[in-house]
Amino acid sequence: MCGKTHSPRFRSFKIMARFGIVVSVGILVSIATGVQAADSQSAEEELYAARSLDEVRSAALQWVAARKLSDQRVLQSVGKVWVVEADQTLPASELLSRVLETFRLADPDSKRFMDHCSLTDAPLLAPRIKPLLDRDKDPFYQVNMTLFYGRYLAQRRMYDEALDVLKPLDAHQVIDPASCLFFTAVCQHQLLKKKDGLATIQHLLQDTEGVPVAYSTVASLMQYELKALRDKSLDDITRRMSDVERRLDLGRSGQKVQKREQEIIALLDELIERMEQSGGGGGGGGGASGNQPSGPANDSSVGGQKGPGDVDRKNVGKRGLWGALPPKAEARVKQDAARKFPPHYREAIERYSRKLSNRRAYSGK
Repeated sequence: MCGKTHSPRFRSFKIMARFGIVVSVGILVSIATGVQAADSQSAEEELYAARSLDEVRSAALQWVAARKLSDQRVLQSVGKVWVVEADQTLPASELLSRVLETFRLADPDSKRFMDHCSLTDAPLLAPRIKPLLDRDKDPFYQVNMTLFYGRYLAQRRMYDEALDVLKPLDAHQVIDPASCLFFTAVCQHQLLKKKDGLATIQHLLQDTEGVPVAYSTVASLMQYELKALRDKSLDDITRRMSDVERRLDLGRSGQKVQKREQEIIALLDELIERMEQSGGGGGGGGGASGNQPSGPANDSSVGGQKGPGDVDRKNVGKRGLWGALPPKAEARVKQDAARKFPPHYREAIERYSRKLSNRRAYSGK
């Protein structure tokens, strides 16, 4: 086949044949078989596939056996978890649920940890998984309990912590690779990690077997949004504002959050400056510059603004709280968003302003 890169062994055979070296048919067959096996193994390594029911059940019961439990009630409960009809096929998500239930039944520490993760009114600080993983070094336990914890953190919108947990996981090793990749992609999408997010979503949509429809649908939407995202655009700024809102909801207002607030203020200031310099050329109805799009504005240019734009830069970003834009500049952004941009932009800015006004009133500043 033209253009195919052959293995070293195949190239060696071609060299031998070129110089008239006689090779037996058996060796030829062995070489061809080795090339096919290598190609097949390479394809399997690139594919993320769920493990079979028998394999997962065997690994779970071996983990239970290694604990040398003597309580017959616990052993019977574990046995019931793995009673499956002979012709029944279980999706990877169900296999993971049964493995987690096995961990819960057979290990009191795991039960306490998972119960803590199931609290309706969860505390601001998530439980620590490190003690569990330090105590039980079994790889089967470690990778699947880690997946459970990363999923929990992502569902709580603790995306930074969830990504730190999920990113090192090898999706080939977990019971449910689709969940591993999906929740990793969710974190990367929410944290605006465009390159990493697109790569993870591609693995999920193209290289993973048995992806649930809900995962593939949401992943496709995230892929579309990340591809359309432009750095320093109004969409980018809006998402950054939403991320700070999320962090404030989680009770975080330290230096990291304050730095993000200052970055948003600087981006808004830069946006206003570009708006003033464009002289109204970035709007949706045909701007002054010939290379501006004629459709609705969805990038970094803000059009239709013709005011004097006397923003007091010395007051921008000086205070510790978000919302330190001068009133005139803040009003400009809101007015322009109300005229030129879709409703969800306006709602995001207004909602953010209300939240921060309440925060300033609560703090007495």
